[in-house]
Amino acid sequence: MILVLAIVLLTTFAVIFWNEGQRGEHKMLANAAGRVGLVMAGLWIAWPSLLRPINWLPPGIAVLGVIAIGVIAARPVLAIGAIPLVGAALFVTTIIRSLKP
Repeated sequence: MILVLAIVLLTTFAVIFWNEGQRGEHKMLANAAGRVGLVMAGLWIAWPSLLRPINWLPPGIAVLGVIAIGVIAARPVLAIGAIPLVGAALFVTTIIRSLKP
């Protein structure tokens, strides 16, 4: 399904670009379809590795990383505190996981 969506979006981009060029009213639709189509194609290529669990990354750190990315996207100045916080949490959880029998 992801591959079909990628093909449809990239075909839409190609058709709009070929027929209309980069004129104003079609430029945004063509560019959006092209970018999302490329992301979907990359996701389809990476899908087998996404199905396997990441054993070395604790689940709490993954969630904290996503939250940190959201905070940085909202207020980039908070990256000064968010990045070291995620790094320190990863360090502490790695130490704790290594001490478990």
